[in-house]
Amino acid sequence: MATESGSMPSRRKNGHPLILFVDDNEVLRRIITEVLEGRCGYTVITADGGRACLDTLADIRPDMILLDIMMEPMDGWDILREIRSIPEYQTIPIVLMTGKMFLPREMLAYGPHICGWIKKPIRMEPFTKTIQQIFTELSEDEKVAEEMKGTASLEERQRIALHRRRLRVLRQIYEGINAQCVTPAGDSCEGWIEDINEMEELIAQEEERCRVLGIP
Repeated sequence: MATESGSMPSRRKNGHPLILFVDDNEVLRRIITEVLEGRCGYTVITADGGRACLDTLADIRPDMILLDIMMEPMDGWDILREIRSIPEYQTIPIVLMTGKMFLPREMLAYGPHICGWIKKPIRMEPFTKTIQQIFTELSEDEKVAEEMKGTASLEERQRIALHRRRLRVLRQIYEGINAQCVTPAGDSCEGWIEDINEMEELIAQEEERCRVLGIP
């Protein structure tokens, strides 16, 4: 049942953030759940693939989705596109988990739709710190948006938080990809220059949106 605000109910325990972890590896689902609940105090529910993820979202609105990329038959990109195609799910924070290098073309296509990414194989201490840091950043986004409550509607405040998050993540991804593809001589990897230029244009466009919205 939806709440009056239009969002779905959460299954938080004692007010702790609710995380939906989507991965087809049963062992990893169990380990990640134990770590996030035991060490960090989060509430974790799991899904073994795209269909289970979408079925869960029909009933529960998590505070974050941890989404693995390498799955079958729906991979993480398919699931991400499906989630973002549904208006009610536009603002759910999604963190990607992948053992692959994040390519510039993938950043251009999906960077605006995520709030972070984590490289596999997972090392638990950096993993939990990253999740905690992302939640801190999301709280800051909401705080900035709430401070504009007097001049902005609820929908506008949600958009403010979304664009602030989007600009931060695009910059982070750009820095990470640049570090991967710059040669020792300081040149960009051959074949990536056009994509990198497009990334810079995408970031510039988001910077302009934030400026127009008055987002600090």
